[in-house]
Parts: sequence; structure tokens; C-alpha cells
Amino acid sequence: MKPLLSALVLCASLAGCASDPMYVPKDAPASVAPAQVKVGEYWEYAVRDAYTGFDRGLVRYAVSAADGNRIVVDVTRDGQRVDSFIYSPGWNGIEHPLTNLQRFHYQPAFPAYAYPLEPGRTWYTVVNATDPVTRRINRVHTRGKVVGWERIRVPAGEFDALKIQRYVYAGNQDAWRTQETIDETDWYVPALGRTVRSQGSSEHFDTSYGGGDEGGEYPQRIRGDWLIAELVRYSR
Repeated sequence: MKPLLSALVLCASLAGCASDPMYVPKDAPASVAPAQVKVGEYWEYAVRDAYTGFDRGLVRYAVSAADGNRIVVDVTRDGQRVDSFIYSPGWNGIEHPLTNLQRFHYQPAFPAYAYPLEPGRTWYTVVNATDPVTRRINRVHTRGKVVGWERIRVPAGEFDALKIQRYVYAGNQDAWRTQETIDETDWYVPALGRTVRSQGSSEHFDTSYGGGDEGGEYPQRIRGDWLIAELVRYSR
């Protein structure tokens, strides 16, 4: 895990965001409530592979329904519809995939954010994640933290953002593999009601055979995708 965390820190610094932990915008609110989202709003992100630097397409999230109970977002990649995600107000997931895993239904909602958002806030939450195909229920553990404010530059512009980190333990272990451990970081801009940059990666260990990193009798480490998404354009 340590090499992965070091790489994440390096990538964040290369993205042009401030690293001063004492940075606070002069007009920053003391805390941030869930954003009010309206039908028709959208956010488009350029996605790239952090391991290779290769382009992974343009992903658009467009709000197709919104009320006091849920937000429905249609997802397209390079103009082709790929899915529809459902969130509770504040972008905590009701139905969407976990990083590098399949789609789940969460009860209660997946705790991507704990409101009000404010620097230094932490949370630890356990939710049930049901696979709609197999009906298997996993117990997903999430540790989150609002690290603080950063000034970040992405293709859509330069913004003051709250940096939010999450470590997620997917609870999907079985006799032949450990559970997926997921590392996620968001840069959330209250003025836009959405992240302007996010990245996520994961890994697990295959225990069905030896031949690990040193060729010995160790489980094999299996790394999932490490993807970075940066905001290109939006309507709000």
C-alpha cells in the first residue's frame, strides 16, 4: 500500500494543485452542505490511465431526475450511453459500481461524503452492498476524511476545492481471494456541486496459488485500474 500512496501523492502534485495544508480561500465557507442539483445539469470528464497515461475516454454525467430523495444521472462515454447511477442528495450512492468492481445497491447510501463537509472531518461507516445479479450482500467499510482546501487546475479552469480521501474495504473476499481494497480521492468544488478531479485505484490478493511479487509462496497481488478524471466542461 505504501508505494501506491506515494504514487498518488506524486500524481496530485503534478496535477497543479496546492500542497500547503494551511491554505484556505479567503471566501471559504466554514462548512459545506449538500449541493442543490437540478435536471439538465451535466459534468464532463477526461479520463486517463494513471499507470500508462493513455486516454480512457470522455465521460459525461447528466442529471435526468432530481428530487428530495434521489438524483438520477445518465452516464455516457464518448457519446455512447453506458449506465444510469442513482444517488441520495449530496452524491452518496444508492446504485452505482464500486471502483473496479460491479454495480451494487447500497443500504444505507454509500458514504462518499459526510455532511457538513469541513476540513478535518472524518467518518467511518459500514453499509450493505447488494449485487443485483447474484443477490450476494457484502459489508462495505469506508473510512473518509476531508483533508482540507486546495487550489487545483483542471481543463475546465482553476478552482478552490475540498480534498476528500476515502479508503474502502469491499467485503467481497472468498476462499480464493482477499477483499478489494480501494483508494479514492476527490477534489470537490462547492460552487459547482461536484468534483473537478477524482482518482481511484484498488487491489486484492489471489490466494489460490503462490508465486507472489518475489516468486515465493505468497499470494499474488492483483492491481485494478488506476484512473484519473478531470473536469473538461460543465453546465450549472
